[in-house]
Amino acid sequence: MLTGTNLTHAKRHNLQIVHETIRLFAPISRADVARRTGLTAQTISNLVRQLIDAGLVVETARATGSRGAPPIQLEVNPDAAFAVGLDLDTDHFTAVLVDLAGVARARIHHEVSLASPAAALDLCAETTHALAAELGLRMDQIWGVGVGIPGPMRPGPDETYLVSPIAFPEWHDVPLAEQLHERIGLPVFIENNATAAALGEHWYGAGRHLSTFFYVYLGSGLGGGLVVQGAPFDGHTGNAGEIGYLSPRRGRVEDGPTHVGELFNIGLLYQRLAAAGVDAATPDDLLALHDASEPAFEAWFAEAADELAGLLFTVRAILDPEATFVGGRWPDRLLERLLERARAHLGAAVVPGGLEAPSIRLATAGADAGALGVASLPLYHAFAPLQRTSLRRADSTDAAVMDDNGTGSAFKRPGGLS
Repeated sequence: MLTGTNLTHAKRHNLQIVHETIRLFAPISRADVARRTGLTAQTISNLVRQLIDAGLVVETARATGSRGAPPIQLEVNPDAAFAVGLDLDTDHFTAVLVDLAGVARARIHHEVSLASPAAALDLCAETTHALAAELGLRMDQIWGVGVGIPGPMRPGPDETYLVSPIAFPEWHDVPLAEQLHERIGLPVFIENNATAAALGEHWYGAGRHLSTFFYVYLGSGLGGGLVVQGAPFDGHTGNAGEIGYLSPRRGRVEDGPTHVGELFNIGLLYQRLAAAGVDAATPDDLLALHDASEPAFEAWFAEAADELAGLLFTVRAILDPEATFVGGRWPDRLLERLLERARAHLGAAVVPGGLEAPSIRLATAGADAGALGVASLPLYHAFAPLQRTSLRRADSTDAAVMDDNGTGSAFKRPGGLS
């Protein structure tokens, strides 16, 4: 439940609570917003009026099927804000432009490896402009850009974040957010791609109404993202959820992976199959091999299901989330079969002493979950009531997102840009 407060000084928080409640449960009446937030009807009336006046919320058709005069319904105004999400990995670059309602209005995808930071920055800047042009938007209508990238990353000087993805050997302590901000003039937020996918599931998928969940991400490698009490949890250095660095379930063996992420590294899997005389170059090829029960792939599949079961057990034991999602860029049908096999490995071991069985689900936000997730970062920064103390971002100022005293507009763009 998103709970507001009737204290005057908490107006900023209440505006965010009301806006988020409308976003999550639209179409929704003022009375239902009051019931869900615990705020008084008069407070809701005042706050909704401010959101409407600011162009962030719109009134829609009246509800049907109730006695008496049906209440007017509320929804977020999708055209009130836009954001761009850029998902970079070793084998692809995906970009989306989303509106405030979370609808992807434009998408650009390249099967490409961005080995150098300079090439990545060029493509990020060009793509941001191309997405805006496709919809006929001015750059100042875009509230910010989110970038998802493999880890690790670390805090740098002056609250910057430096990225040194192991998957990109030429990248070393790159101030990616700052350099991209200099090129496009918009606030830039960075996040590791597994946490970005978790955010995508939280904003757009089955995690929409969950408070705490874990996301196992299968892309070019293996990672994890954690949402706690409705907010992404990054850990001390921004690298929480790096489950790929755990030791294999059966321990290290000669010629075997030194950490479990190696088993799920898609490039290494292609090499393993090639050594067995089997051709594969895309995730769809892997699904075809599974459909054909190709022995070399099935041997890997059995190992992978066993290791995934161990990871799911570990997540359950340490975090006790409402749900654990498995998703990423692999075909859903292949992920579902892998998940079924992992569940079979788990059996009853996960539920000792009659505890509630964990919910282990296939993610629903799709292959673009990472791009959608980072696209949510500028909007999350402006609108979500449960924010991290410090979002990893670069912009021109660090002004408040919202006025506390009720003057000016209720919401401001990230970084105070108008």
